[in-house]
Amino acid sequence: MHITPEFRYVEGDTAAAGVSARLVANPCEPNTIHELGSSIRIAKNLYITAKHVIEDYLQTFEHRNGTANFSFWAVHVDPGPQYSIWEVDRCWLSPCADLAVFHTRAYNDIATQQHRPACVGMSIAPPDVGERVVAFGYERRKPKVVVDSDGTRHIELEGKPSASVGKVIEVHEHRRDTVNLNYPCFRVNCKMPGGMSGGPIFNDSGRLCGIVCYGMNQLEGVFNDHLSYGMSLWPLMGIIMNIGDRGESIDNAYPLLDLARRGIIHAEGWQRVTLHSISGSTFPTVSFSHI
Repeated sequence: MHITPEFRYVEGDTAAAGVSARLVANPCEPNTIHELGSSIRIAKNLYITAKHVIEDYLQTFEHRNGTANFSFWAVHVDPGPQYSIWEVDRCWLSPCADLAVFHTRAYNDIATQQHRPACVGMSIAPPDVGERVVAFGYERRKPKVVVDSDGTRHIELEGKPSASVGKVIEVHEHRRDTVNLNYPCFRVNCKMPGGMSGGPIFNDSGRLCGIVCYGMNQLEGVFNDHLSYGMSLWPLMGIIMNIGDRGESIDNAYPLLDLARRGIIHAEGWQRVTLHSISGSTFPTVSFSHI
């Protein structure tokens, strides 16, 4: 089947926009915010993004022993516009893939009123070569803090939501190379600008099948020259978390795979994942049966 790559800005309230969020940092500077990437919600308070997006924030705004020196938000822009802001209070990075999971709590009244926000189901097997996929995210523009006449501060995010359609060109089961993409990933022939990093890649069933991790747009307007990669999802299952059902810290850490087993997240194909304990290591190795 012939699939013509297409990049377009998306208008209106879409299903993809309902589950995707911009990632915004609010450093300890008056009226200053920064936007670096995108994310996707897999449970009410749980999101996925690319690990390098989190690491970029930590490097830019610094941290102390892994605790960020800035506020970090997942922001949904609803029609109006209305800003549903969720503050990141915990984050876990994959040791073997460009993936991160973070937990949030409602930050403003609009978020507090969303008792059952939309979430996305995952298909953790990598897509097939030739399969049509759609990447979603937000263009990178400098956000603003606006102060009203009464002194009330609010943010304005002007980056447009965008969708990029293409097909899978090749799948790397373990890694593409040993330097830049040394993890399971797949190549697609569509445009993925920097602001889309960490955003979702959907298959034709509407399930999340990857995370935007790398894009090199060589010639403007020539889609065949776009070199873009999505991160396969199955390594997520080995991320170790230490958070309870009510958002509290707990002593008994567990893998994200446990949330799939319990049905808290929907991860089609989780039964094909095996975790292998390593003596002296907190993190298990993760394998996936492709049969």
